Amino acid sequence: MSRPPVSPSAPAPSRPVTGRYDTRTDVLSVRFRDAEAVASREVRPGWRVAYDAAGTVAGIKILAASSAPPAIDRELRRLVEAA
Repeated sequence: MSRPPVSPSAPAPSRPVTGRYDTRTDVLSVRFRDAEAVASREVRPGWRVAYDAAGTVAGIKILAASSAPPAIDRELRRLVEAA
């Protein structure tokens, strides 16, 4: 089944974003797509960004999330926009 063409002025199709916070381990996990992560790197202490086979950001894990700086929302927005 083919998809209709998207006009240049139309907003990009939304992507499924899922998040999970584990209270036991204090880890926040956010997935931007269903693709399997094949690589990851630490972008700042306790922040790991996962990439799919195409090199696109697939998700992020934040360790010790409850003690993350208040600017965490700005950082997450920047990563979501880059994804």
